[in-house]
Amino acid sequence: MAYGIGAAAARLARLVKGEGGTPHRTRLALVLRLENVDTLRGGLGPQVMEQLLDQLTRRLVAEMRLLPQLRSPGSAEVLGLFAIGRQQAVPGLLARLQAICGRGVELPDLRICPVVNAVIVGDETGEADPAALYAHGRAALQGCDPLSPAGQLRFVEMPVPGAEPAPPSAPALTLDRIGLLFQPQICCDTGAVLGLRVLTRLRMDNAESRDLDEIEPRLDDETLSHVATHVLRQALDCLKGWDRMGAGVPRLTLPFSDRMLADPLLADSILWELDRHDLLPGRLEIELCEPIGRSGGRVPVTACLHRLAAAGCALALGEFGTGSAGLGDLRRFGVGRVRIGREFVADCDRRADQQRMILAILALAEHLRLATLADGVATQDEKAFLAQIGFAAVQGPAVAPPMPAAEVDDFLLEHGRSLPLAFDLRRRG
Repeated sequence: MAYGIGAAAARLARLVKGEGGTPHRTRLALVLRLENVDTLRGGLGPQVMEQLLDQLTRRLVAEMRLLPQLRSPGSAEVLGLFAIGRQQAVPGLLARLQAICGRGVELPDLRICPVVNAVIVGDETGEADPAALYAHGRAALQGCDPLSPAGQLRFVEMPVPGAEPAPPSAPALTLDRIGLLFQPQICCDTGAVLGLRVLTRLRMDNAESRDLDEIEPRLDDETLSHVATHVLRQALDCLKGWDRMGAGVPRLTLPFSDRMLADPLLADSILWELDRHDLLPGRLEIELCEPIGRSGGRVPVTACLHRLAAAGCALALGEFGTGSAGLGDLRRFGVGRVRIGREFVADCDRRADQQRMILAILALAEHLRLATLADGVATQDEKAFLAQIGFAAVQGPAVAPPMPAAEVDDFLLEHGRSLPLAFDLRRRG
Protein backbone atom coordinates (compact mmCIF):
# COMPACT_ATOMS: atom_id res chain seq x y z
CA MET A 1 0.00 0.00 0.00
CA ALA A 2 2.80 2.41 0.93
CA TYR A 3 4.60 1.54 -2.32
CA GLY A 4 1.43 2.20 -4.32
CA ILE A 5 0.93 5.61 -2.76
CA GLY A 6 4.58 6.52 -3.32
CA ALA A 7 4.47 5.38 -6.94
CA ALA A 8 1.28 7.34 -7.59
CA ALA A 9 2.81 10.46 -6.04
CA ALA A 10 5.96 10.01 -8.17
CA ARG A 11 3.87 9.66 -11.34
CA LEU A 12 1.86 12.77 -10.40
CA ALA A 13 5.05 14.76 -9.85
CA ARG A 14 6.46 13.60 -13.23
CA LEU A 15 3.24 14.56 -14.98
CA VAL A 16 3.28 18.02 -13.41
CA LYS A 17 6.93 18.50 -14.35
CA GLY A 18 6.29 17.28 -17.89
CA GLU A 19 8.46 14.16 -17.52
CA GLY A 20 7.47 10.83 -18.98
CA GLY A 21 4.71 12.28 -21.14
CA THR A 22 4.36 13.70 -24.59
CA PRO A 23 6.72 16.54 -25.51
CA HIS A 24 5.49 20.09 -24.99
CA ARG A 25 2.71 18.99 -22.70
CA THR A 26 0.50 21.94 -21.67
CA ARG A 27 1.15 23.18 -18.18
CA LEU A 28 -1.56 24.71 -16.03
CA ALA A 29 -0.78 26.66 -12.87
CA LEU A 30 -2.98 28.24 -10.20
CA VAL A 31 -2.42 31.58 -8.53
CA LEU A 32 -5.09 32.18 -5.88
CA ARG A 33 -5.18 35.18 -3.58
CA LEU A 34 -7.43 35.96 -0.63
CA GLU A 35 -8.55 39.57 -0.52
CA ASN A 36 -9.24 41.69 2.58
CA VAL A 37 -6.49 39.79 4.35
CA ASP A 38 -6.02 42.42 7.07
CA THR A 39 -9.74 42.41 7.85
CA LEU A 40 -9.87 38.62 8.02
CA ARG A 41 -6.72 38.34 10.08
CA GLY A 42 -7.90 41.07 12.43
CA GLY A 43 -11.30 39.42 12.93
CA LEU A 44 -10.16 35.80 13.04
CA GLY A 45 -6.65 36.03 14.40
CA PRO A 46 -3.47 34.77 12.71
CA GLN A 47 -3.95 31.16 13.80
CA VAL A 48 -7.49 30.78 12.43
CA MET A 49 -6.39 32.60 9.26
CA GLU A 50 -3.69 29.96 8.70
CA GLN A 51 -6.25 27.21 9.31
CA LEU A 52 -8.53 28.76 6.71
CA LEU A 53 -5.77 28.78 4.08
CA ASP A 54 -4.65 25.26 4.96
CA GLN A 55 -8.20 23.93 4.69
CA LEU A 56 -8.73 25.67 1.35
CA THR A 57 -5.44 24.25 0.03
CA ARG A 58 -6.38 20.71 1.09
CA ARG A 59 -9.66 20.98 -0.80
CA LEU A 60 -7.89 22.17 -3.93
CA VAL A 61 -5.51 19.21 -3.69
CA ALA A 62 -8.30 16.67 -3.14
CA GLU A 63 -10.85 17.99 -5.64
CA MET A 64 -8.67 19.53 -8.37
CA ARG A 65 -5.47 17.44 -8.24
CA LEU A 66 -3.40 20.49 -7.40
CA LEU A 67 0.25 20.02 -6.45
CA PRO A 68 0.71 23.06 -4.19
CA GLN A 69 3.83 25.05 -3.56
CA LEU A 70 4.98 25.40 0.02
CA ARG A 71 3.23 28.47 1.44
CA SER A 72 5.19 30.79 3.71
CA PRO A 73 3.56 31.77 7.05
CA GLY A 74 1.48 34.92 6.73
CA SER A 75 1.10 34.63 2.96
CA ALA A 76 -2.43 34.94 1.55
CA GLU A 77 -1.56 33.17 -1.72
CA VAL A 78 -2.06 29.56 -2.80
CA LEU A 79 0.22 28.53 -5.67
CA GLY A 80 0.45 25.20 -7.45
CA LEU A 81 0.54 23.20 -10.68
CA PHE A 82 -2.32 21.02 -11.91
CA ALA A 83 -1.78 17.36 -12.75
CA ILE A 84 -4.18 17.84 -15.65
CA GLY A 85 -2.27 19.15 -18.66
CA ARG A 86 -4.94 19.86 -21.26
CA GLN A 87 -6.35 23.24 -22.27
CA GLN A 88 -9.70 21.51 -22.81
CA ALA A 89 -9.85 20.90 -19.06
CA VAL A 90 -9.74 24.62 -18.22
CA PRO A 91 -13.53 25.28 -18.27
CA GLY A 92 -14.07 22.36 -15.92
CA LEU A 93 -11.29 23.50 -13.61
CA LEU A 94 -12.74 27.02 -13.46
CA ALA A 95 -16.21 25.64 -12.70
CA ARG A 96 -14.84 23.40 -9.95
CA LEU A 97 -12.79 26.26 -8.51
CA GLN A 98 -15.90 28.47 -8.51
CA ALA A 99 -17.82 25.80 -6.62
CA ILE A 100 -15.06 25.36 -4.02
CA CYS A 101 -14.71 29.09 -3.39
CA GLY A 102 -18.47 29.62 -3.39
CA ARG A 103 -19.07 27.01 -0.69
CA GLY A 104 -16.72 28.77 1.68
CA VAL A 105 -14.42 27.09 4.17
CA GLU A 106 -15.69 25.04 7.11
CA LEU A 107 -13.74 25.45 10.34
CA PRO A 108 -14.69 24.25 13.83
CA ASP A 109 -17.85 26.18 14.81
CA LEU A 110 -17.25 28.60 11.93
CA ARG A 111 -17.96 28.88 8.22
CA ILE A 112 -16.11 31.56 6.26
CA CYS A 113 -16.73 32.73 2.69
CA PRO A 114 -13.68 34.87 1.87
CA VAL A 115 -13.37 37.01 -1.24
CA VAL A 116 -11.05 35.14 -3.62
CA ASN A 117 -9.41 36.23 -6.85
CA ALA A 118 -7.73 33.43 -8.79
CA VAL A 119 -6.03 32.90 -12.15
CA ILE A 120 -5.30 29.66 -14.00
CA VAL A 121 -2.24 30.20 -16.20
CA GLY A 122 -1.79 28.03 -19.30
CA ASP A 123 1.49 27.33 -21.10
CA GLU A 124 1.05 25.40 -24.35
CA THR A 125 4.77 24.84 -24.79
CA GLY A 126 5.17 23.22 -21.39
CA GLU A 127 8.59 24.82 -21.15
CA ALA A 128 7.91 27.80 -18.90
CA ASP A 129 9.38 27.66 -15.43
CA PRO A 130 6.78 27.47 -12.62
CA ALA A 131 8.12 30.73 -11.20
CA ALA A 132 7.37 32.41 -14.55
CA LEU A 133 3.84 30.98 -14.51
CA TYR A 134 3.24 32.30 -11.01
CA ALA A 135 4.66 35.73 -11.89
CA HIS A 136 2.37 35.96 -14.92
CA GLY A 137 -0.59 34.92 -12.77
CA ARG A 138 0.19 37.58 -10.17
CA ALA A 139 0.33 40.20 -12.91
CA ALA A 140 -3.03 38.99 -14.23
CA LEU A 141 -4.57 39.32 -10.76
CA GLN A 142 -4.04 43.07 -11.06
CA GLY A 143 -6.68 42.97 -13.78
CA CYS A 144 -9.36 41.46 -11.53
CA ASP A 145 -12.31 43.76 -10.97
CA PRO A 146 -11.94 45.20 -7.43
CA LEU A 147 -15.69 45.83 -7.23
CA SER A 148 -16.75 42.24 -7.86
CA PRO A 149 -18.29 41.29 -4.49
CA ALA A 150 -17.31 37.61 -4.73
CA GLY A 151 -14.00 37.97 -6.53
CA GLN A 152 -13.06 36.76 -10.01
CA LEU A 153 -11.73 33.54 -11.49
CA ARG A 154 -9.93 33.87 -14.84
CA PHE A 155 -7.84 31.95 -17.36
CA VAL A 156 -4.82 33.56 -19.01
CA GLU A 157 -2.17 32.19 -21.35
CA MET A 158 1.55 32.69 -21.21
CA PRO A 159 2.78 34.96 -24.01
CA VAL A 160 4.29 33.35 -27.07
CA PRO A 161 8.10 33.25 -26.82
CA GLY A 162 9.63 36.18 -28.67
CA ALA A 163 6.46 38.27 -28.56
CA GLU A 164 6.32 41.40 -26.44
CA PRO A 165 3.95 40.59 -23.54
CA ALA A 166 1.26 43.13 -22.83
CA PRO A 167 0.94 43.50 -19.05
CA PRO A 168 -2.65 43.12 -17.88
CA SER A 169 -4.13 46.45 -16.89
CA ALA A 170 -6.43 46.88 -13.94
CA PRO A 171 -9.98 47.94 -14.79
CA ALA A 172 -10.70 51.59 -14.19
CA LEU A 173 -12.74 52.40 -11.13
CA THR A 174 -15.13 55.04 -12.36
CA LEU A 175 -15.67 57.90 -9.93
CA ASP A 176 -19.45 57.64 -10.19
CA ARG A 177 -19.21 54.48 -8.07
CA ILE A 178 -17.97 56.53 -5.11
CA GLY A 179 -20.49 57.95 -2.67
CA LEU A 180 -20.07 59.94 0.54
CA LEU A 181 -22.06 59.74 3.76
CA PHE A 182 -21.67 62.15 6.68
CA GLN A 183 -21.96 61.23 10.37
CA PRO A 184 -22.82 64.17 12.69
CA GLN A 185 -20.72 64.59 15.84
CA ILE A 186 -22.57 66.32 18.69
CA CYS A 187 -21.00 68.21 21.59
CA CYS A 188 -22.03 66.77 24.96
CA ASP A 189 -21.95 70.21 26.65
CA THR A 190 -23.88 72.39 24.23
CA GLY A 191 -25.61 69.97 21.87
CA ALA A 192 -24.08 71.82 18.89
CA VAL A 193 -22.66 70.03 15.86
CA LEU A 194 -18.88 69.81 16.32
CA GLY A 195 -18.25 68.28 12.94
CA LEU A 196 -19.12 65.60 10.41
CA ARG A 197 -17.21 62.38 9.87
CA VAL A 198 -16.94 61.33 6.22
CA LEU A 199 -17.73 57.73 5.30
CA THR A 200 -16.74 56.57 1.80
CA ARG A 201 -18.88 53.93 0.10
CA LEU A 202 -18.19 52.13 -3.19
CA ARG A 203 -21.01 50.69 -5.29
CA MET A 204 -20.31 47.08 -6.21
CA ASP A 205 -21.25 45.25 -9.40
CA ASN A 206 -24.33 43.80 -7.69
CA ALA A 207 -25.56 47.34 -6.83
CA GLU A 208 -24.75 46.90 -3.14
CA SER A 209 -22.30 49.30 -1.51
CA ARG A 210 -19.31 48.58 0.72
CA ASP A 211 -17.10 50.73 2.92
CA LEU A 212 -13.86 51.81 1.27
CA ASP A 213 -11.75 50.06 3.91
CA GLU A 214 -13.29 46.72 2.84
CA ILE A 215 -12.37 47.24 -0.82
CA GLU A 216 -9.05 49.05 -0.34
CA PRO A 217 -6.88 45.89 -0.29
CA ARG A 218 -8.09 45.12 -3.83
CA LEU A 219 -7.12 48.55 -5.18
CA ASP A 220 -3.69 49.33 -6.58
CA ASP A 221 -1.83 52.38 -5.28
CA GLU A 222 -2.66 54.57 -8.29
CA THR A 223 -6.40 53.84 -8.11
CA LEU A 224 -6.40 54.37 -4.35
CA SER A 225 -4.71 57.75 -4.81
CA HIS A 226 -7.42 58.81 -7.29
CA VAL A 227 -10.13 57.70 -4.86
CA ALA A 228 -8.57 59.64 -1.96
CA THR A 229 -8.27 62.81 -4.05
CA HIS A 230 -11.85 62.52 -5.30
CA VAL A 231 -13.24 61.93 -1.79
CA LEU A 232 -11.28 64.91 -0.43
CA ARG A 233 -12.49 67.22 -3.19
CA GLN A 234 -16.14 66.19 -2.86
CA ALA A 235 -16.09 66.44 0.94
CA LEU A 236 -14.61 69.96 0.87
CA ASP A 237 -17.15 70.99 -1.79
CA CYS A 238 -19.90 69.95 0.64
CA LEU A 239 -18.27 71.79 3.55
CA LYS A 240 -18.02 74.94 1.48
CA GLY A 241 -21.69 74.60 0.53
CA TRP A 242 -22.73 74.35 4.19
CA ASP A 243 -20.69 77.47 4.90
CA ARG A 244 -22.62 79.33 2.22
CA MET A 245 -25.96 78.28 3.70
CA GLY A 246 -24.81 79.39 7.17
CA ALA A 247 -25.06 75.92 8.68
CA GLY A 248 -21.90 76.37 10.73
CA VAL A 249 -20.10 73.01 10.44
CA PRO A 250 -16.82 73.62 12.29
CA ARG A 251 -14.85 70.85 10.55
CA LEU A 252 -14.86 67.56 8.69
CA THR A 253 -13.22 64.38 9.94
CA LEU A 254 -11.78 62.41 7.03
CA PRO A 255 -10.29 58.93 7.69
CA PHE A 256 -7.10 58.16 5.76
CA SER A 257 -5.58 54.70 5.68
CA ASP A 258 -1.89 54.04 6.11
CA ARG A 259 -1.49 53.36 2.38
CA MET A 260 -3.12 56.67 1.51
CA LEU A 261 -0.86 58.57 3.90
CA ALA A 262 2.18 56.91 2.30
CA ASP A 263 1.40 58.67 -0.99
CA PRO A 264 4.11 61.39 -1.31
CA LEU A 265 1.63 63.65 -3.12
CA LEU A 266 -1.21 63.38 -0.60
CA ALA A 267 -0.14 66.20 1.73
CA ASP A 268 0.28 68.60 -1.19
CA SER A 269 -3.11 67.56 -2.58
CA ILE A 270 -4.84 68.15 0.76
CA LEU A 271 -3.26 71.56 1.32
CA TRP A 272 -3.90 72.62 -2.28
CA GLU A 273 -7.58 71.62 -2.08
CA LEU A 274 -8.00 73.48 1.21
CA ASP A 275 -6.47 76.58 -0.33
CA ARG A 276 -8.58 76.23 -3.48
CA HIS A 277 -11.73 76.06 -1.38
CA ASP A 278 -10.54 78.97 0.78
CA LEU A 279 -10.73 76.86 3.94
CA LEU A 280 -8.38 77.00 6.90
CA PRO A 281 -6.41 73.77 7.48
CA GLY A 282 -7.95 73.47 10.95
CA ARG A 283 -11.34 72.82 9.30
CA LEU A 284 -10.07 69.36 8.31
CA GLU A 285 -9.33 66.63 10.83
CA ILE A 286 -7.26 63.70 9.56
CA GLU A 287 -8.24 60.45 11.28
CA LEU A 288 -5.59 57.74 11.49
CA CYS A 289 -7.24 54.35 11.27
CA GLU A 290 -4.46 51.84 11.89
CA PRO A 291 -0.96 51.52 13.37
CA ILE A 292 1.10 54.29 11.85
CA GLY A 293 3.44 53.01 9.17
CA ARG A 294 2.31 49.38 9.34
CA SER A 295 1.32 49.02 5.67
CA GLY A 296 2.48 52.27 4.13
CA GLY A 297 5.97 52.57 5.55
CA ARG A 298 6.99 54.52 8.62
CA VAL A 299 9.10 57.14 6.83
CA PRO A 300 6.61 58.33 4.13
CA VAL A 301 3.63 58.26 6.49
CA THR A 302 5.53 60.22 9.15
CA ALA A 303 6.61 62.83 6.59
CA CYS A 304 3.01 63.26 5.41
CA LEU A 305 1.60 63.64 8.93
CA HIS A 306 4.28 66.09 10.00
CA ARG A 307 3.59 68.21 6.91
CA LEU A 308 -0.16 68.28 7.56
CA ALA A 309 0.22 68.97 11.28
CA ALA A 310 2.68 71.79 10.62
CA ALA A 311 0.18 73.35 8.19
CA GLY A 312 -2.53 73.35 10.87
CA CYS A 313 -4.63 70.27 10.08
CA ALA A 314 -6.03 68.50 13.14
CA LEU A 315 -5.11 64.85 13.76
CA ALA A 316 -7.28 62.24 15.45
CA LEU A 317 -6.83 58.58 16.26
CA GLY A 318 -9.58 56.07 15.54
CA GLU A 319 -10.37 53.04 17.70
CA PHE A 320 -8.45 54.32 20.71
CA GLY A 321 -7.85 51.68 23.37
CA THR A 322 -7.49 48.75 20.95
CA GLY A 323 -3.70 48.99 20.60
CA SER A 324 -3.85 50.77 17.26
CA ALA A 325 -1.04 53.19 18.09
CA GLY A 326 1.64 53.65 20.71
CA LEU A 327 1.43 56.47 23.22
CA GLY A 328 4.66 57.85 21.78
CA ASP A 329 2.92 58.31 18.44
CA LEU A 330 0.19 60.40 20.06
CA ARG A 331 2.79 62.84 21.30
CA ARG A 332 5.06 62.67 18.25
CA PHE A 333 2.33 63.55 15.74
CA GLY A 334 0.35 65.93 17.91
CA VAL A 335 -2.87 63.93 17.94
CA GLY A 336 -5.58 66.07 19.53
CA ARG A 337 -8.59 63.77 19.71
CA VAL A 338 -9.32 60.07 20.06
CA ARG A 339 -12.35 58.07 18.97
CA ILE A 340 -13.56 55.28 21.28
CA GLY A 341 -15.32 52.57 19.29
CA ARG A 342 -18.51 50.60 19.72
CA GLU A 343 -16.79 47.67 21.46
CA PHE A 344 -16.34 49.89 24.54
CA VAL A 345 -19.55 51.90 24.19
CA ALA A 346 -22.02 49.02 23.84
CA ASP A 347 -24.33 48.73 26.88
CA CYS A 348 -22.13 51.11 28.87
CA ASP A 349 -25.19 52.37 30.76
CA ARG A 350 -25.84 48.87 32.19
CA ARG A 351 -22.61 46.88 32.27
CA ALA A 352 -20.16 47.55 35.08
CA ASP A 353 -17.22 46.02 33.18
CA GLN A 354 -17.78 48.38 30.25
CA GLN A 355 -18.02 51.33 32.63
CA ARG A 356 -14.72 50.48 34.32
CA MET A 357 -13.01 50.13 30.94
CA ILE A 358 -14.39 53.43 29.65
CA LEU A 359 -13.41 55.29 32.81
CA ALA A 360 -9.86 53.97 32.51
CA ILE A 361 -9.66 55.10 28.89
CA LEU A 362 -11.11 58.50 29.77
CA ALA A 363 -8.56 58.93 32.56
CA LEU A 364 -5.72 58.14 30.16
CA ALA A 365 -7.10 60.52 27.53
CA GLU A 366 -7.48 63.30 30.12
CA HIS A 367 -3.92 62.73 31.34
CA LEU A 368 -2.69 63.05 27.73
CA ARG A 369 -4.93 66.11 27.18
CA LEU A 370 -6.86 64.45 24.39
CA ALA A 371 -10.45 65.26 23.46
CA THR A 372 -12.74 62.23 23.33
CA LEU A 373 -15.41 61.12 20.88
CA ALA A 374 -17.70 58.13 21.57
CA ASP A 375 -18.57 56.27 18.37
CA GLY A 376 -21.46 53.93 17.66
CA VAL A 377 -23.76 55.28 20.37
CA ALA A 378 -26.93 53.28 19.76
CA THR A 379 -29.38 54.31 22.52
CA GLN A 380 -30.37 57.45 24.36
CA ASP A 381 -29.36 55.84 27.66
CA GLU A 382 -25.85 55.20 26.33
CA LYS A 383 -25.64 58.77 25.07
CA ALA A 384 -26.75 60.22 28.41
CA PHE A 385 -24.31 58.06 30.38
CA LEU A 386 -21.35 58.94 28.14
CA ALA A 387 -22.12 62.64 28.40
CA GLN A 388 -22.45 62.39 32.15
CA ILE A 389 -19.07 60.72 32.74
CA GLY A 390 -17.18 63.30 30.66
CA PHE A 391 -17.07 62.55 26.93
CA ALA A 392 -16.61 65.66 24.81
CA ALA A 393 -18.70 64.44 21.85
CA VAL A 394 -20.79 61.51 20.64
CA GLN A 395 -21.80 60.05 17.30
CA GLY A 396 -23.87 57.07 16.25
CA PRO A 397 -27.45 55.97 15.51
CA ALA A 398 -28.79 57.56 18.71
CA VAL A 399 -27.42 60.92 17.51
CA ALA A 400 -27.99 60.70 13.78
CA PRO A 401 -27.37 58.02 11.15
CA PRO A 402 -24.84 58.51 8.35
CA MET A 403 -26.59 60.46 5.61
CA PRO A 404 -25.87 61.85 2.14
CA ALA A 405 -25.07 65.52 1.73
CA ALA A 406 -28.60 66.45 0.64
CA GLU A 407 -30.05 65.09 3.89
CA VAL A 408 -27.34 66.77 5.95
CA ASP A 409 -28.68 70.15 4.80
CA ASP A 410 -32.07 69.47 6.39
CA PHE A 411 -30.50 67.93 9.50
CA LEU A 412 -28.29 70.95 10.15
CA LEU A 413 -31.14 73.41 9.75
CA GLU A 414 -33.49 71.40 11.97
CA HIS A 415 -30.81 70.75 14.57
CA GLY A 416 -29.90 74.43 14.68
CA ARG A 417 -33.52 75.39 15.37
CA SER A 418 -33.70 72.89 18.23
CA LEU A 419 -30.66 74.21 20.11
CA PRO A 420 -32.43 77.06 21.97
CA LEU A 421 -34.61 74.42 23.66
CA ALA A 422 -33.43 72.66 26.81
CA PHE A 423 -30.66 70.59 25.28
CA ASP A 424 -28.21 69.65 27.98
CA LEU A 425 -26.81 66.15 27.72
CA ARG A 426 -24.88 66.44 30.97
CA ARG A 427 -26.96 65.32 33.90
CA ARG A 428 -25.25 66.59 36.98
CA GLY A 429 -26.61 65.61 40.34
